[in-house]
Amino acid sequence: MTAATGLVDEVAQAVRACESVYRTCNAVVDAVSTRTGASVNVLLINANHLYLGACSGVWHAPQAVRIDYGMAGQVLTTGHTIARRGAAIGCPGQHARRPVGSMICAPVRGTHETVIGVVTVESDVALADLKHWASVLAEIGTLLGARIHQLDGPSEPSPPQWLLSHTLSIATANDLTELAARFCRAAVDLSGLRCAVTLIRRANDLVDSGPPLTVVADHCGSGSRRLVDTIGALPPESLSKLIDAAARHQSAYSRGEVGIVGLGGFEPLVDVGVRTLVAATLPPGTPHPDFDAATLIMDELSVQPLPDTAVILELLMINAVASYERMSTQHRLQTLADSDPLTGLRHRRPLARRLASGAPWSTAVLAIDIDSFKAINDTWGHDVGDRALIEVADAIRQALREGDEVFRVGGDEFVALLNVASRDEALQIANRIAAAVADGGRTISVGVTLRQLEDAETTLRRADEALYAAKHGREHHLGGQSVSARGACGQVR
Repeated sequence: MTAATGLVDEVAQAVRACESVYRTCNAVVDAVSTRTGASVNVLLINANHLYLGACSGVWHAPQAVRIDYGMAGQVLTTGHTIARRGAAIGCPGQHARRPVGSMICAPVRGTHETVIGVVTVESDVALADLKHWASVLAEIGTLLGARIHQLDGPSEPSPPQWLLSHTLSIATANDLTELAARFCRAAVDLSGLRCAVTLIRRANDLVDSGPPLTVVADHCGSGSRRLVDTIGALPPESLSKLIDAAARHQSAYSRGEVGIVGLGGFEPLVDVGVRTLVAATLPPGTPHPDFDAATLIMDELSVQPLPDTAVILELLMINAVASYERMSTQHRLQTLADSDPLTGLRHRRPLARRLASGAPWSTAVLAIDIDSFKAINDTWGHDVGDRALIEVADAIRQALREGDEVFRVGGDEFVALLNVASRDEALQIANRIAAAVADGGRTISVGVTLRQLEDAETTLRRADEALYAAKHGREHHLGGQSVSARGACGQVR
């Protein structure tokens, strides 16, 4: 008991003498590990990870772990100290789980009882009076948190750490919107300004020729969204001029004061309250995609960013465009792999994926083939047959509703997937498809079924059986869920 109580006093004295968060964490670790002979570490929250503040008694400590990982994650969630005997610890990608005699994890509390990290003791032997040691470590966590608060809180990642983290985040974006959102967040973190918006305009498009210009993403570091919402509501002509102004000045920062003229095209921003702006765009000669882009990083306060902020954001913008081009190439290759080059329809592999995710009883499957297609090829040749496939594919596609899709699964065979409320609705759409094809001078046969609680292959087999019945001119029922249709005049049988 005395040893533990003395430890609290020792830690209190040690942290008072420390003038940085780094030294404070190490002082706590040194005192606790010396007194207990155990491995000790301090992990502090930064963004969505726990970063290593200090450690002892380990050969390889993780630099960071997720905030929801293991015992530390439980302590962060509950705010309560956890003590266990016979525990096992491990770190994904670092080392396998290993047994320990005793393990105690206590919260490090900042202001208003906010948990800002954890302090953990891992002993190879079972500690006597584990409950008391847990109480002592909880008190040490409180002392550590109070001193960290006096020192203005945990240190932020360095600019190189921010840059590397955001570069990796941008590189793993899945689409343009996600990429732009991640770039906006990076811009706010790296500049220290309040918010950012990314504007996209299709290259060589006039503003009044459709919807070529959009605000695709924004991010606010803290406080009100007033700036980004106000800018997002500006007319397209004003947004387009902002892109032009950003391109004209390249990546640079401006400080806008009320009443100053010659703001280089950024007057609309000053009018809505922007007092500091960093405009990030691509430098001349940079290979770029088929659109123009500008990210505007703003603040309502008049501040001066670090001198290299604009240059760093310009480099990050170049990296973002390279990531977009790589993403676009992967998407094109995937589309080519999943699509039929003749009709442009997707084929069996994406059909199976979509059907597998379809809701039972609400997903209709239409198996379709062109009547007498072999005779068309034999009589008129394959060029005419190819034209017939293209015409029928286009007719089916145009007869479908938004959200429905038709696939080419081989030869003259197609499968359409529909979201329906009933079998009757599926039949109505089958009729409409048959009529649309008939308008082009062709006829088709259609087998209709609803997906049940079964795998995709079973549903497709039942649709094929319904199609077979349709081609032979008779109704075909399986459990009351399969019907047949024939398309000479769009007639359902």
